[in-house]
Amino acid sequence: MRGRGAGCAAVLLMLLAGCGDAGEEARTKPTRTPGATTAAGVDGAADPRKVFPDAELKAALLPARTVGARAEAVNATTGSFNQHYGGGDWGTCEPGRKARDELFALRGASAGHSIRPFPGAMADEGDPFVSQSLVSMPAGQAGRHVALRRDLHEACPRVTVDTDAAPVVEQHTVEELPDLGDEAILETTRTEGGDDLDGETPYYKAEVRVGGVLVLVDAGSDKDLTITSAAHAAERVRTELYTAP
Repeated sequence: MRGRGAGCAAVLLMLLAGCGDAGEEARTKPTRTPGATTAAGVDGAADPRKVFPDAELKAALLPARTVGARAEAVNATTGSFNQHYGGGDWGTCEPGRKARDELFALRGASAGHSIRPFPGAMADEGDPFVSQSLVSMPAGQAGRHVALRRDLHEACPRVTVDTDAAPVVEQHTVEELPDLGDEAILETTRTEGGDDLDGETPYYKAEVRVGGVLVLVDAGSDKDLTITSAAHAAERVRTELYTAP
């Protein structure tokens, strides 16, 4: 999801911009929509059995302009929910087996895309991005999904993952995000081991429930962008899917 830069010469060709300070500053500081970190939910006001097809979910995805004035959405997908969302080789953690098995049994329509701030450019490691998925299921199942994700992180705070090079260790934490949808959590993963993984760089994912829609958002190591994008996405779900005429 996060590509690496191809060097200044490639950037020159792709962006028609120089390699000087002004060009670099323009690339790495896109205009973002000022972000709230709260969004209303719909519990008590919406039919908890209501579900949405993937076409309606796709139409309710976060607009690219939320990330940057020149941003565009790429890699759009629709179809069945990817039960493995969230990463991690959870299979090596026995205490989390029950939660993991129940999570993978949940079903729902989904739609998603990634947003890049610089259309047509090779994304550098530090370039901001937002990856978003919307998943629809009855509200009770959506709430259960959030609870199971919370349980899985609490049961498996450290997970060993086998790789081709050497085993690495993922450190998992979860925290509540108050006043965001009907309920929300922020998952944080830090990985250590191998040649260049020191366990210091966090990777964030937000999961927000708005009625029976799960809003799944990550922006890599940018915590602020992850949370504010999740808030924008949750508000859009409420207005586009639940209160639209």
